[in-house]
Amino acid sequence: MQRLYPSALIISALALTACGSDDDNNPSPEPAVLTVVDTSQVRVIHASADAPMVNITANGASLLTDVDYAQSSGLLTVDSATYAITVDAKLPGDDTLTVLEANLDAEADMEYTAVAVGSVADNNLGLVLIANAAAEIAADYARVQVLHGTVGVGEVDVYVTEPNADISMMSATLSLDYLAYTDQIELAAGDYQIRITAADQKDVVYDSGAVSLMAQADYLLTAVTNVWSGAAPVALLAALPEGQALIQDKDAGADLRVIHAVADAPAVDVFLDGSTTPAVDMLSFKQVTGFLNVPEGDHTVTVAADADNSVVVIDAAEVTLEQGMSYSAFAVGSLTDSDISPFIVMESPRRIATAAKLSVSHTSYSAGNVDIYLTATDDISDATPALSDVPFMATSGALSIAAGDYVVNVTPHDSKTVAIGPLPVSLMAGGIYSVAAVDNMGGGVPLGVILMDDFVAK
Repeated sequence: MQRLYPSALIISALALTACGSDDDNNPSPEPAVLTVVDTSQVRVIHASADAPMVNITANGASLLTDVDYAQSSGLLTVDSATYAITVDAKLPGDDTLTVLEANLDAEADMEYTAVAVGSVADNNLGLVLIANAAAEIAADYARVQVLHGTVGVGEVDVYVTEPNADISMMSATLSLDYLAYTDQIELAAGDYQIRITAADQKDVVYDSGAVSLMAQADYLLTAVTNVWSGAAPVALLAALPEGQALIQDKDAGADLRVIHAVADAPAVDVFLDGSTTPAVDMLSFKQVTGFLNVPEGDHTVTVAADADNSVVVIDAAEVTLEQGMSYSAFAVGSLTDSDISPFIVMESPRRIATAAKLSVSHTSYSAGNVDIYLTATDDISDATPALSDVPFMATSGALSIAAGDYVVNVTPHDSKTVAIGPLPVSLMAGGIYSVAAVDNMGGGVPLGVILMDDFVAK
């Protein structure tokens, strides 16, 4: 069961102390004048799936920095006034680009939520501004408001029921078209199930499973584009007064792919959780599977020779997969040295319209620590490595790179002698590119690479 807990509130108090005097000859101090300033609350939510992290300014002053997709700022208390709000997208390097501007007249005792929605690539990025009067929540109740913010998805029906209720003969709890939102609704605290269908249909495209709405909690639920694992087109982002929680489809599971990076090993079979039927059959050196969707949680991975499954090279290695996440499982090492192990890398499958994502993994058993260069030409004599002193079984993670043509070179650390490369690559905005350095077939040099994702996409 998914539980939605609001973050702990942090309350600070200012004590005012009046000081008197026993000396009647001293004049009494002037009474303190307390100025009461009207305040409002403002929240910003990043709900544009292909937009990069953003910075937000108000009247030219920094309000928030590095807000990523599916993140909420929480409710920020500000003086009631008129604000010029600017949203700047963070580009590769230190560059930014203003993508949204809006004026906000923040009135006293009001809560304002600005939700960035739409698509950068489709040039329809915009802000949905939701204004609610500040109000207490009834005892033993939770407050819920729902926004349809999933670009490309039309009108939907939403069913909010007790867990496992049959919706086949029910009327929808509410119906929403893109960019529409409900009023705030109070529901008795407890366990619910949220299901979404296309308008006037009963086929469920999103199912929260059982979720707990906590008493006195205030939820703004935004349906956002699912960029995580699973087949559901949407996920629900629950924005709280502080922070957020992501409610994914109950069957989202985790996505896992397997890469054979052992240069001196034959083709292998891969087994999950002690099964005698391979999840991956006859995987050869340098081959990469597609992503397999598996339930989240604890699993074991066993790798055996395809020709003889009694020859086990990785025996029930334990891995834990989180809901919604994507992973690459490299088999690395050397069969000759009886030293083969799994190397698990968390992937970042969300595409960014303003940059390419490039990840580089060191899976070459023979190479020591390496430097990796990403340059405009194949001349690295005066270049500084993009990644320095990278050890075996390490990964760069997803690097944000400006679109363009580059050359990749890999050298031993603190050397200009090229071990891999020059490898010319073209990186497109919105693309995802992965490279793994490996030994030559059979082991040793010359080193090579495994290219993945958009490098080999058809």
